[in-house]
Parts: sequence; C-alpha cells; structure tokens
Amino acid sequence: MIDKRQLLCTFSDKASFKDTIKKIKEFYSVQEGKFFVFENEKNNVEIFITYNIINQYKTIPKFPNTISIHRKKQTNTLYTLNAMNQIIKDENSGVFDKSHEVHWDHYKNSLIITGEVGIRIISLKIHDIIS
Repeated sequence: MIDKRQLLCTFSDKASFKDTIKKIKEFYSVQEGKFFVFENEKNNVEIFITYNIINQYKTIPKFPNTISIHRKKQTNTLYTLNAMNQIIKDENSGVFDKSHEVHWDHYKNSLIITGEVGIRIISLKIHDIIS
C-alpha cells in the first residue's frame, strides 16, 4: 500500500464554502482536519479550499470541483503540474525544458491552473483557516 499525502483544492463560493467543507469531511479523511480557505483577490466570491488527505491507493475518488495541486512554500504558490509545464514553456520562449528554473517570485500568493483559454493565474488572499 502507498501512504502519501496529497494536496487537494476544491472550488467553491463565499456563500456555500462552509457546507462544502462539511461535505469534504464526510467524503475524505482530511489530515489534521485542517482547511485553508483562500479567496480570489479580484473576485472575492470565488473561494478555493485546500487540504491534505492521506492517499493509500493509486487512485482516489474525486470530490466534485476538486483538483490535485502542489505548493511552493517559499512563495505560497499553488499550482497544477500542467500549469507549471505551461509556465516553463512561457518563460523559456515556448520550449519545454525540465531543467528550466521557474521564477516563482512572479507567482507569489497565487493559484496557477490551466483552463479552456490557457493558463490562469489567480491572486489569492487567505479568507479563513478551519480546524
């Protein structure tokens, strides 16, 4: 059995994020029961709930509106691997090079995800920490 932490991010809104957290608690075993709730600095209705689960299996059931993310602690940057790969290409004249060092300071306190129109960089601020 695999025993590793996985950081997840569930998309919600300001009106229903507390109910969403209750449902997440029923769906997953959240490490230490701790949730970091961020809001979009430019649209404070958009809420992003991050939390760690222990993943003992190769695959995990997916909670609605949830993605697996990574975190760069030094700059408090949350990102998907696809988004990081796109940043590498963007910073490196369109060439994907695994040895390229991402300029993380440009993405401080942000969530970086990919979407239909390409990469989306969302400036975040902490809304709440729930234990």
